[in-house]
Amino acid sequence: MEILFSKMCLCTHKLFKLYYKDDRGGVFLNSYHAILKNEKDESIHHNFPVNRENTFTAKEAVNLLEGRAVKIEFQNPKTEQKEPAFVQFNFNEPKTENGNYNFQNFYKNYGVDTAQIVEKSNLIFDKPEWKESTIKSLEKGNIVKVKFELDDKVIEGKAVLNPQYKNLSLYDQDMNRINTNKPLEGLEQDNKHEKNNVKEQSIKR
Repeated sequence: MEILFSKMCLCTHKLFKLYYKDDRGGVFLNSYHAILKNEKDESIHHNFPVNRENTFTAKEAVNLLEGRAVKIEFQNPKTEQKEPAFVQFNFNEPKTENGNYNFQNFYKNYGVDTAQIVEKSNLIFDKPEWKESTIKSLEKGNIVKVKFELDDKVIEGKAVLNPQYKNLSLYDQDMNRINTNKPLEGLEQDNKHEKNNVKEQSIKR
């Protein structure tokens, strides 16, 4: 089965669902292959396993292919415990033997606090409950519509969470970048010791 997505960025996303049949004739979904093709006709693809422990939704797969990070429950190889982690593809490393990308992982002790980042980003919420939904959407790797203060003006734009730099990347309505990757004031010092002690890890998946 193939599912086709169309995006504002003129990218095309295809998902191929891969099934297998057991000895009793039962059919199971064990993985799906996601492909992104951009306006330059370049393809980015990754095979996502489907299991009880580590499964990305189709939307999260698209977000990963577009270079954004997604928060999931992940097993930390250092502690061998499952814990929340932000993961994103490492496009700078060679692919695995299976043709998949390695992941960059930012575990709990890296110190990414989405609520704190949102609080220090001068976002404006017309309703209090919208703040929580914005935090959850950012953690899924979505591009989120937001309002924020800039030069004493209220701007309607979009935001993307950047766990590596512990900040939000802010854009206008046309996805033109407004701010930079410089960490928000206060977060840099709060987590400086963690940056020195925690090393990004790439694992095969």
